[in-house]
Amino acid sequence: AGAIAEEVRAGGVRQVFAPVVNLVRDCRWGRTEESYGEDVKLVSDTGRAFVRGLEKNNVISTPKHFVDNYSDGGRDSNESHSSWRELREVYMEPFRACFVEGGARSTMMAYNSLDGVPCSMNKTLMQKILRDEWGFKGFTVSDYSGVDGVYKAHQVARDLMEAQAFCLKAGMDVDMPNGNGELSEALKNGLISEEDVDKAAFRVLKAKFELGLFENPFVDAA
Repeated sequence: AGAIAEEVRAGGVRQVFAPVVNLVRDCRWGRTEESYGEDVKLVSDTGRAFVRGLEKNNVISTPKHFVDNYSDGGRDSNESHSSWRELREVYMEPFRACFVEGGARSTMMAYNSLDGVPCSMNKTLMQKILRDEWGFKGFTVSDYSGVDGVYKAHQVARDLMEAQAFCLKAGMDVDMPNGNGELSEALKNGLISEEDVDKAAFRVLKAKFELGLFENPFVDAA
């Protein structure tokens, strides 16, 4: 991870979407090869070490996908049937190690839902557990089109504007890949407040200041 950090910094990359610390308990999951395995301690220790290697070189790590990324049969992006005890003791522990002990400054939310609430708009995950319990000071990002999935896949929002509003209010800071294009309309319609926008903007700007991007935005070509 330290070597990776040196290489990506040379090319101007200051955040990487890694490591994957989802545990594999069903080999039918299509992203099995991205994981460190099925054991809680192995994944926690390896993930923590990987995060430290990136962060000590001032490259933001993004443990993913928070939190239980697949459901029965290994199906991606569906509903998770894991109990909160299993989530706490098994699937969340590698993330806790990465944030509390490793110092990760970002995380990517999972596509799936917990108790019918998509992770991308899950306030329990992003606020209560991540920020309040674990003291996370960084910023959250969606998985690719994860916010779209709030209304397309999970159908708990009427459209993209409402989905972006739900996600922002729950603690989602960055909607990837195209950004929060509907937020101005959501603000006009009273679905979000300026304070909601300020919180997300603050967390992203804080990270950029920590990286020194405003003082030194470009790499040394040599």
